[in-house]
Amino acid sequence: MAKTKRKAAPEPEVLELKYDLYSLPTAQHKAGLAGLLLMVESMKARKLAPLPVIADLTSTGASVTFSRKSMQAMFDDLFDAYWSEEERLQKLKRKDGSVIPFKREVSRDVTDRDGKTKTKKYYVYDMFHPAGKFLAAYYPDGDGVWLKLWRDMLWKVLRKKPASRKVYEERAGERDKNGRPSRPAPSSKAGDWWKQLHKALAARVRGGVLTDSIASSVFIGAQNVNAERVPYQGTVEYCFLLNFWSVVALVYVPRRTKADGENEDIGHVVVIPEPADIRTFVGDLVGEPKSGTHGMLGSLETAVAGYLPKAALINTPGEGGLEYLHHLIHHRISRGPLSSSLAAVEAYHVTSDERSASLLASVRVLPDETVLRDYEILRQQCRNPLFRAQRIRNLLAGTPWHAGMDAVFGAHPREFFVRGDKTPRIPFFGSDARSKFRAIESQLKQIGGQPMTLRAYVRIRAEDKSKVKSKNARDEKGRITSKDFADAVERVCSDAFLAMRGRRDNDLIEYFTGTICSVPQFLPEDDYMLVSKALTEDWSKVKTLAMLAVSACSYTGKSQDE
Repeated sequence: MAKTKRKAAPEPEVLELKYDLYSLPTAQHKAGLAGLLLMVESMKARKLAPLPVIADLTSTGASVTFSRKSMQAMFDDLFDAYWSEEERLQKLKRKDGSVIPFKREVSRDVTDRDGKTKTKKYYVYDMFHPAGKFLAAYYPDGDGVWLKLWRDMLWKVLRKKPASRKVYEERAGERDKNGRPSRPAPSSKAGDWWKQLHKALAARVRGGVLTDSIASSVFIGAQNVNAERVPYQGTVEYCFLLNFWSVVALVYVPRRTKADGENEDIGHVVVIPEPADIRTFVGDLVGEPKSGTHGMLGSLETAVAGYLPKAALINTPGEGGLEYLHHLIHHRISRGPLSSSLAAVEAYHVTSDERSASLLASVRVLPDETVLRDYEILRQQCRNPLFRAQRIRNLLAGTPWHAGMDAVFGAHPREFFVRGDKTPRIPFFGSDARSKFRAIESQLKQIGGQPMTLRAYVRIRAEDKSKVKSKNARDEKGRITSKDFADAVERVCSDAFLAMRGRRDNDLIEYFTGTICSVPQFLPEDDYMLVSKALTEDWSKVKTLAMLAVSACSYTGKSQDE
């Protein structure tokens, strides 16, 4: 008997999507719901129409109703693009190796770091870019550095493959033979999603579930199949939300300090929020336009460092998550604790080469009030990138502030930690260490404690080597003015730093007791016993703290009243 073909459900005039925040599987899906709501708010503010209808908006969910025209309007705005001229040092090539025709050649004089000027040839191409007008409506500098960074992330992380950029190219419109852009085409994605969602909702009525694959262009970390040959898939209604999470994400640029002291940008850190109260969270982002109150997006700092927002430069991926929370706290519109609107943020560190993007690390940061309070202090006081990065790792891991510093010492040259002529021209490591020890010393004095100090060892040995008394080597503000004494301080600190870095176990104990403790220390007997116990039971901790103290003692650039 022949099977009867199932009759297709008639196409509806509208599609109603109902979402419950706590039924969504990942932070990217939850952020997608927030991004969808923010898109509607942005389109409303820019007087675009027709709009999807938002109903039953609560702290944990919403109902979104689309007509064909409103879905088309939203995807036209989401994937809107424009053309601009770009200069490239190398000719662009297709996959088959053939050269893509360029518009013209230009020559420019370029000055390198040594002050030498060279003439370089550039090739000018017409390139299309995401417009992102929905974000320009909220960023304080409009189409400025934050939006440029967001576009850069799209091209290097989510849309690295040329095929994934077609949705923007069709919106930009093709170029005619004279180089003029043709009339932009409506986004084909609107029609695709309309059909998929119609099928998914019809399947729901019959008690079934329609699934779809998840592309890496809308989900960080997605792949066709995982190592166990399991495909990446999700329900169509949930996959639909993944188009919008980038609207509420912030992008940061992690920097690494190289051996020569120069900074190197290492990819992007994409911070994705996980809302706990969807209505409050979206309000925190956009503010209250009627009263002229900016939300978090409108309050971002616009100072620049080169071509990037200065506030977007970070030292470790976890710092991106903390920065997102920092900005949200300081520019919140709603009242109440931060955790009432945000469950967490997820920071993804992604790098890319010519072919693909790679996920290096991911960090989940909770809005813990104690951690955020400590970060506010650390954010203001720590300026050295190595010291700051390790302090942030320790803060997020819940480990002591000095944990892991021994690994930092072993990964970089001595000049990074002992102040001298060859120390890189970056905020000095020892300055941050000195500030931390001063804070600890102040706390000890409040409770009647007496710290053991390496200052006495460095001072006495430097006086012996230079034949200059410390009090005679300083000006009225306490700054070292004697070059002989300053050089002696550097030699003493360098010798102690290298000696401790290369020792462990009994060798470290013998060096510490025979060298560092060879100068008078005004400690009570019980405190001497405590130091001895620490050396025998936890020599590695003593070593790390002592090396931090040596770095702090080598800092001679500011007033040293002690």
